[in-house]
Amino acid sequence: MKVIYVAGFRQHAGKTMTSLGIISQLKKFIPAEKIGYIKPVGQELVQLMDGRNVDKDATIIQRFALPNIDMSAVSPVRLGSGVTKSFLEQGDQSLVTAGFETDIVTAMEKLSDKTVVIAEGTGHLGVGGIVGLSNSRVSRLIDAEIVYLAGGGLGKTLDMLEVDFTYMRCTGAKVRGVIFNKLLPEKIGQMERLITPEYLTKRFGSPENTISIFGFLPSVDRLGKPSMEQLSQYFSVYEAAGDKDSEFWHVPSAGVSIISQSHENLLPSESIDPGDIVILSSMSRRRLRLILEDNARRPAEKRIAGLVLTSTKPAARLEDSMDMVRQYGVPALYVPDDTHSADEKVYKCIQNTKLQPYDEEKNSQIVDLFEKHFYTEAFLKAWNL
Repeated sequence: MKVIYVAGFRQHAGKTMTSLGIISQLKKFIPAEKIGYIKPVGQELVQLMDGRNVDKDATIIQRFALPNIDMSAVSPVRLGSGVTKSFLEQGDQSLVTAGFETDIVTAMEKLSDKTVVIAEGTGHLGVGGIVGLSNSRVSRLIDAEIVYLAGGGLGKTLDMLEVDFTYMRCTGAKVRGVIFNKLLPEKIGQMERLITPEYLTKRFGSPENTISIFGFLPSVDRLGKPSMEQLSQYFSVYEAAGDKDSEFWHVPSAGVSIISQSHENLLPSESIDPGDIVILSSMSRRRLRLILEDNARRPAEKRIAGLVLTSTKPAARLEDSMDMVRQYGVPALYVPDDTHSADEKVYKCIQNTKLQPYDEEKNSQIVDLFEKHFYTEAFLKAWNL
């Protein structure tokens, strides 16, 4: 059994996306029932219908890639809220770590009939280290070799590799190769020319531990962008206009527009791009009407993703504004924040967007991305698959 550990330079680097993409390619050569998946250490938990808690990413893999995976084995260690504090209060922390390790090994034994197992890491390389289960440590525990997911850019990427490869080398982790993700398409040729397997092996590997490259993946429009439904989760207090379960609330956004122009100077057709989340004061009814009327004239594929209406004062005219929005059928949130605070929360959401079970279109984009840009032949050869 080959165990491939997907690790990344930070949280939300694209590890679940990469796991989906790799599995989509493996299924061309290996029967789906012989491909396993595990998230050894999970942080973001959801509850299944049988009451079991598992990492959310496991449900995404089941939904889009491996519908018949054993959910009892996919999420052996769950670091939910309060676990770190509880661990630090333990008298003999080594016993707790040993228990976690046993859980992971037991889960891996349930996958022993698989030809290959994709093990998805959590967060950056050091996440889990507080309980003795950093990504590096877990990869060694399950005898896996790492596929490292790097970010875009040339200098920034090499700086990240310097830190993370040094850490992995010092902790004894085995790195088999690198995938470069979210690259500007016009920069890919330069990176392919300057960052080669030979360069990586000379800089970070050895003759006995060559480092392969498994792809230079371009940034894909809206793949990492949130829907209005996802955005609502970043506001502790809000009022929604419309049905959050409708398809319009699940459409990925493209960008953000903050409306600061006066009613007289506002031209929505010029200042608001298709797919934008528009941030506007809830008291600006005339500007709101201009935006809604312009949006209604647009073809469906060029309309906005939704509205965030802000106010820090009691909004006497809020209901009129929300009624207007409902009339036009545009997803909208009223939040009791000023525009700057609302923009910060929107930005945080954009930086940390994860795949959702309803993201059929995004999954299709991922499969297509790996079909075109993943070095499948090199990957299979590296693991003798």
